[in-house]
Amino acid sequence: MARRLVFDPHIPDDLAGALDYYEPISSKLANRFRRAVNRRLDDVAERPESFPLDVPPIRFAKIARFPYVFFFVEKPESVSILAIIHGASDPAKWRDRQTEQGETG
Repeated sequence: MARRLVFDPHIPDDLAGALDYYEPISSKLANRFRRAVNRRLDDVAERPESFPLDVPPIRFAKIARFPYVFFFVEKPESVSILAIIHGASDPAKWRDRQTEQGETG
């Protein structure tokens, strides 16, 4: 059974940055990115424990065919999505989100 996804308030900005890059190149590319993000979100909701740990309890999931990564925390009845960022981004840009929301306890 899929768990409920809970999104950090910064997630829309994370996605907007990626789409601002892909949309001028090609609307088809931007749409492929959207679909890849949605598929990976479905995967994370269905089986969060199958993804590798980054820094416990934070796990990560790469987005197929795009250089973006989800970082999330698995909870008993939900999954908290902390960030969706470019794989080459500085992790310091989002690491404080987990403590802002009390994700790591």
